[in-house]
Amino acid sequence: MTLPDARPAGRSGAIYDLGYQGYDGQRLGRRAAIAALFWSSWRSAFGLGRSGKSKIVPWGVTVLALLPAAVAVGITALVGDAVQPFTYDNYLPQIAITLSIFVAAQAPELVGGDQRNHVLSLYFSHAIQRIDYAVAKLAALTAALLVLTLVPQLVLFAGKVLSTTDVLTALGNEAPKLGQILLTSLIYSVALAIIGLAIAVFTPRRSFATGGIIAFFLVTAIVAQILTSMDAGDISRYAQLIDIDQVLIGVTYTIFGGPGFSFGAARNPPSLTPGLPGIAYVGALVAILAVGIAVIVQRYRRVQA
Repeated sequence: MTLPDARPAGRSGAIYDLGYQGYDGQRLGRRAAIAALFWSSWRSAFGLGRSGKSKIVPWGVTVLALLPAAVAVGITALVGDAVQPFTYDNYLPQIAITLSIFVAAQAPELVGGDQRNHVLSLYFSHAIQRIDYAVAKLAALTAALLVLTLVPQLVLFAGKVLSTTDVLTALGNEAPKLGQILLTSLIYSVALAIIGLAIAVFTPRRSFATGGIIAFFLVTAIVAQILTSMDAGDISRYAQLIDIDQVLIGVTYTIFGGPGFSFGAARNPPSLTPGLPGIAYVGALVAILAVGIAVIVQRYRRVQA
């Protein structure tokens, strides 16, 4: 008995053996893989290549970080150096909240999605090792923060030079400060990136990571302020080193000079503890960075791919 053909008239089927084909092209290796991950992460920090909604926070915060520098340049152009609301040594401390918001919003964006979507195994099964992944993410967030820390100060630099009648003389006077500007921008960017990632790597949920980063900045600042206001001898004196913002301010004034610091004698920021040596702020920063890096590396050694 012959069964009727159940296929619709005019249709035919075919089976193709696609199989798996080997790759015979050039293999760029580990370095290229790290560079590609760094570049994609940096773009992700600013929402590039994503929807317009993803760009609102990073670009909005970037504008807020650049706006004071633009205003300062405009004031300098109108009234000269008589009024200087922002200088190289106080610019980053005054936009510290803006920088913290950027870190809290974008650090979870860089690392949370890969854990949430379970794609770490794809990274680690190829040229990238676990330490490479951590380095690429940290470098990407640091580079993104440099846009917010270095570019505004370069705007101040350009404004100071171009607002004078003798541009060459002004350039010669301001050029030695470029090293200090770069160093302080790098310190702020590296420190905030390490702290942000050290917290964000522990949860794939963006809201939890963002809340944890904000809580870290707030709680350490409050605890430091309470202990500083108490009459507890050296505990009150060194309590400021708990607050990362105060540590970064202290390091900034250590670089640019201020009373009580080992590197100069210009002026002391009123928020800092009088007489606390600059080396104390530098030592506290080194300790914070070392702990943060250790946390990030250890986390990716144990995180499930």
